[in-house]
Amino acid sequence: MLDKTAKITDYSLAEWNEVISINLTGAFLVSRAALPPMIAAGGGSIIHIASMHGNVARAGRAAYGTTKGGMIMLAKTLAVDHAPDNIRVNTISPGGVETSRTAFRYKDDPEGKRQTVSRYPLLRYGQPVEIANTALFLSSDASSFITGSDLAVDGGFTTL
Repeated sequence: MLDKTAKITDYSLAEWNEVISINLTGAFLVSRAALPPMIAAGGGSIIHIASMHGNVARAGRAAYGTTKGGMIMLAKTLAVDHAPDNIRVNTISPGGVETSRTAFRYKDDPEGKRQTVSRYPLLRYGQPVEIANTALFLSSDASSFITGSDLAVDGGFTTL
């Protein structure tokens, strides 16, 4: 199942649990698996990909937003728990990103895309490389004093 857009009254418990399992429990499991070898190696950096919807609500996206908000808090807690192990944990919260999914979604609706993009102060979607560069920064020594942070890479969307 894809994470559908619906009010929670239109979600079954199985659908809700599937979104929670994939997004939030997935981040938990990957982090739990990565931590022992990182601790043994003397440190490292974990980066969770959350979403601007972990910080701002969108109608019909309760399951998705809940998981992304949960990922942000999971990262903050892991950052506190594992700072003594020299492990930094952060999240990146992208806004809309120009991908094949975006192209598919708006292929027959250029006006819909224009209206959506107009809500971003930078008046565009992000590019995948901009998210990748943020991850590169967070994984490098250039961010050695950043942990427990959520970096919004959203063209200013969450500033409004």
